[in-house]
Amino acid sequence: MAVRVALLLGLLLVSHHPGDTAILEANSNLSCRCLKSTRSFIPPEKYSSVEVRPVGSSCRRLEVVIKLKSLKKVCVDPDTTWVKQLLQDLRHLRKKKAPR
Repeated sequence: MAVRVALLLGLLLVSHHPGDTAILEANSNLSCRCLKSTRSFIPPEKYSSVEVRPVGSSCRRLEVVIKLKSLKKVCVDPDTTWVKQLLQDLRHLRKKKAPR
């Protein structure tokens, strides 16, 4: 029985693709919130909000965190084409909403 459990756990570990997941850091003592980010496209209809954390003294890289309607937070790679387009679209929306 223990051998079956060990084999099952080993299979689960091998089949898990760490590049496909994004981890939001739970420990606030570390400077950056995203330990890993995903490059996978996330459809906009799943977004609840988008948080952009600029480069600063607390973190030396741009971080983009998408909060999903399911309440999960996903870190996305700001260097992917779809995230760059998303950030550009957000800038245009902010300019349109800004009072003149």
